[in-house]
Amino acid sequence: MSRDRDEAVRMKRMVDLLRSGATMLADVCPICNSPLFKLKSGDVYCPGCEKRVVFVKEGEDVAKTMQIQVIGELTSTASQKLMELTNMAKYESDVDRLYELGRCVLTWLEIFERVRKLQA
Repeated sequence: MSRDRDEAVRMKRMVDLLRSGATMLADVCPICNSPLFKLKSGDVYCPGCEKRVVFVKEGEDVAKTMQIQVIGELTSTASQKLMELTNMAKYESDVDRLYELGRCVLTWLEIFERVRKLQA
């Protein structure tokens, strides 16, 4: 029963991806054998594993490819956290809490800046 439910959930994810403009690829996930989808952003996604998939060409440095992926994820996370902290600070009136939010913002800005230096 659970297997049928898992398959139905995976199929729904695939339908949702197609409706959002993703393209089904001829390639399959090496982990779960689900068809892979190319998103509008250009990323390749596996609806079975619910993860992005990175293709490494023969002769390409796997470590370098992973580093690029991690830097991209970190940049995205830092941007998202900065927005969340900014929204939290908008409505905060407690000075101590604002101070803590400010420290968090500075930490994420530092991470963002270091990532930018890695990209250069």
